[in-house]
Amino acid sequence: MKKCPFCDEWNMDEVIQCRHCHEWLDMEPTPRRKKKPVTPGSTAPGKDSGGLPAKFIQILRDHKIALVVMAVLLLFFLIQRPDKKMIGEEKVNRESPGPGVTESVQPALPPAAMPESVKSSNQANESFNKALALCPGGKCTDARQAIQYLDEAIQIKPDLARAYNNRGNAYSDLGQYQRAIEDYNEAIRLKPDSPDAYSNRGLNYEKLGRHDFAMEDYNKALQLRPDFGNALLNRGNGYLLENKKEQGCNDLKKACDLGVCSGLQEAKKRGQCPQQNP
Repeated sequence: MKKCPFCDEWNMDEVIQCRHCHEWLDMEPTPRRKKKPVTPGSTAPGKDSGGLPAKFIQILRDHKIALVVMAVLLLFFLIQRPDKKMIGEEKVNRESPGPGVTESVQPALPPAAMPESVKSSNQANESFNKALALCPGGKCTDARQAIQYLDEAIQIKPDLARAYNNRGNAYSDLGQYQRAIEDYNEAIRLKPDSPDAYSNRGLNYEKLGRHDFAMEDYNKALQLRPDFGNALLNRGNGYLLENKKEQGCNDLKKACDLGVCSGLQEAKKRGQCPQQNP
């Protein structure tokens, strides 16, 4: 009789395969580990009932709180994600308002939420614009009221160079030329590259009989802006005062080419500049 080394059952001597476990009796020199019977409802070692590794199942059990949190965050992200189609439509609406439609520029912040510096700047600009409305073309219809508005603008924003320049114009309209020059000086100090302030100051120097200072200012204004018609007009008249007719008429002609023709017309009437042949 032969004893099966696998299931410990006895078989006949001539049998080479166990009739109980069907293992080959002479093929395996060493006995295998006995198989444990699998009872209904039990699971094979290393796997759960769904076929997943037991280690993975243990990880899920140990970290179930973290997994729940991740699932909640993912759900929140999906809910909060904007619709792509809506974003595209909004972009088209902003970039293409349609023919004949001009989009108004809205302030980034309501007035109540604006910083004090922004409020002050807006108030200064408002006072400046009121004065500007009283001085169309640089000539004031109500110079004293314009000066009051510009005083307000300068008090709010002391570094507003254009307010000094325009207040100088208003003082010049009142015949207060020295007071006007003081404002032009401040405008130039704040904005040294302002051709308007130089030309205006030169004109007031001229009215005070300080011709050399006037010509220096006209030259500086034209150095900053060679096509400045008013500065060419003022310098042309200055040259005529020096009896430099050729230079004066050339400046007045250049000014007229730029749309400032009053000086050339007056010079022709006085016979200082020759009439052009038709």
